[in-house]
Amino acid sequence: MPKVSVIVPVHNTEKYLQACVESLTAQTLADIEIVLVENCSTDSSLRVCKTLAQEDSRIKVLSIDKADLSTARNEGVKVATGEYIAFVDSDDTVLPTLCEENYNLATQHDLGLVCFSLHKTYDNRADKYPYSNDGSVKIVSAKEMTTLNLTDTTPAYVCTHLFKRTLFETLAFPENIYYEDRASTFLFTAACGKGAIVNKSYYRYYCRDGSISRSYGWKHFRDFAYANLRRLEFINNSGLYSAEEMPLVASASADSFLRKLRHMLSRAKTAEQRAEALAWCHKLNLIPEGTRLPLKARAIRWYIKRFIL
Repeated sequence: MPKVSVIVPVHNTEKYLQACVESLTAQTLADIEIVLVENCSTDSSLRVCKTLAQEDSRIKVLSIDKADLSTARNEGVKVATGEYIAFVDSDDTVLPTLCEENYNLATQHDLGLVCFSLHKTYDNRADKYPYSNDGSVKIVSAKEMTTLNLTDTTPAYVCTHLFKRTLFETLAFPENIYYEDRASTFLFTAACGKGAIVNKSYYRYYCRDGSISRSYGWKHFRDFAYANLRRLEFINNSGLYSAEEMPLVASASADSFLRKLRHMLSRAKTAEQRAEALAWCHKLNLIPEGTRLPLKARAIRWYIKRFIL
């Protein structure tokens, strides 16, 4: 059994795949497997995957017939054999010590999950470090891990977590949506037993024009709103938080939900889109009483209650 399985969904990234995989084969922890999950690429990505697998026996190639990031991750988990699982997007790269240092930390403290930092690289400006990169490490309870995730204190990206494989016996990533990590990583933190926050940027996230994170169609707003709706439902119904704690934990998700819901309402073009946006207006009661919201979010909530509901 390898110590870490690294799952890499691959879709039309032939230009970047070589660099991504090279950052994985160069890991200081040699006992890993790399699962390349090619999903309906129209470029030469599958050919590149097969060539890379011929060069390193630790690389497996899985080809699936659905172009969906979460489906690729879920299918990769099914064939992964590592004790822990990491995820890397095929147009990103990682530090060579990501697997070794986080695996050693996880096994030393019997952690279900480790969350580490990332930095963002842009084409025409300096790298951005949105989270702490001071190298500090903190072991925390599952509840604290989840609170930090839900309040956006730590990154919610799937790719900034090392997961114990047993977590996937009961959990999976939601399929057919964007921002699936925001809609799911809090469920993994809640189930982890205990975890660690590592303030070190092991992951280099490339922000390229045309990527999901830089797209703004109706479905993007819808799926981001949905992710926050899932978070609010969890805060209300999981039993993890008291009535006094809920407003504090819900603030970030409520603010984001309201802002994305406004875009859903203003950009809806079909009857189906308008109906879904209207239905979600009735979900405002999921925002706990006493939740502090920025002025803009308060104005959106007032408008919906006054003129739509």
